[in-house]
Amino acid sequence: MSEIEKNPEINKKQAALLEFIEKMEQMSKFQEKIDVPADIDQIWEVFLEEIENSIDVDICALFIVDEKTQEFILKNVSPADKESICLKEIELQIEIGMLPWVINRRQPALIPSLAAKNKKTIIMLPLTTVKRTLGLTMLFTPIKESLITQENLKLLAMLSKECSLVLENTFLYESLKGEHESLQKAQAEIARAEKLASMGRLTSGACHEILNPLNIISSHVQFMLMDDDLKPNISDYLNIMHLQSNRIAAIVQGLLQFSSSGMQNLIKIKVNDVIESALAQVRHELKLNKIQVVKKLGNNLPVITGDMASLTKVFTILALNARDAMSKGGMLTISTKICNKKEILPGQSAFIETMFQDTGCGISRENTRKIFDPFFTTKEAGAGTGLGLALSDGIIRDHGGIINVESEVDKGTEFHIYLPIKK
Repeated sequence: MSEIEKNPEINKKQAALLEFIEKMEQMSKFQEKIDVPADIDQIWEVFLEEIENSIDVDICALFIVDEKTQEFILKNVSPADKESICLKEIELQIEIGMLPWVINRRQPALIPSLAAKNKKTIIMLPLTTVKRTLGLTMLFTPIKESLITQENLKLLAMLSKECSLVLENTFLYESLKGEHESLQKAQAEIARAEKLASMGRLTSGACHEILNPLNIISSHVQFMLMDDDLKPNISDYLNIMHLQSNRIAAIVQGLLQFSSSGMQNLIKIKVNDVIESALAQVRHELKLNKIQVVKKLGNNLPVITGDMASLTKVFTILALNARDAMSKGGMLTISTKICNKKEILPGQSAFIETMFQDTGCGISRENTRKIFDPFFTTKEAGAGTGLGLALSDGIIRDHGGIINVESEVDKGTEFHIYLPIKK
């Protein structure tokens, strides 16, 4: 018989060493698994699996701290039908002051359940780092408090700390990702503003220089067309010249409107009245093209400050674009409502949202990125100048608002206009 087999103390130490090595291997595997996931749900799945391998539990719940309110929000629970008892439990633990005590200690705590009908023990695992409190894991176990060993708690504490670090990195990544996207958006807006400003400076001087000789050409063409002795082919050429002169004039007028401010006469207006005014101008054309108009206009919407003529022009452009997108007829749905979204524009939280939704051909994702650029158009050559949406975007921005587009090819397009409600 060997010396190890003869000495029980050595056997005991050897068993303890083997158990320690086994736990370290378990922790190492957990670290490898938990470093891979990219979101909270995946992290929770890995963490939950390790918890269930470590101790007998009936219910596991993950609470995450809301950064704004600092409240503990239930993020995940297993089984899923135990959500109510978990919410009740944390509410009761907060009332008696147990939860703050556990969070301040930053250590696992064994406490009796206050919400479970059958006597159960709760293991609270704070998810904390040096910098912040991220959340809490709550475990309901049928094991008596006296039977839960210190080794179990130490292992759970190690798992919690590792999970906390990964969660913190995940939150940091999401935050940086959001900031990066905001920065990219801001840079794109600055580049666009610079481009539009350059175009404005160019067009304001050039347009008048173009219009003057164009008016002379157009006048002479019209004068020549009055001659009854014109040969048919000459008359056809002159009509083409007259038509193209008018088209040039329309483009130049569009550029002048685009480069000038869209805010001419600011008054208190109702968005629903502006929509009705725009529809009155295009109702006949929509009817001829078999476009059914469905209005879902909100009641008792607050007034906004704006230029009635400019906003009417925007809604007219959107209605006519919808008509062009539905060459075989379709449905145009126009809706208005109050919208409270702080993320739409910095410094504004209350808007009137107007939506123009058509059932037309839709726009590809690639083209939606360019749709508000001057001269960009998806229409056939000669069918549009590509200035309508650029002009609309400028007018809405002059009103302190924003216009967005959502579209899917062969399904339709939605334009969302957000105009701020200034109190």
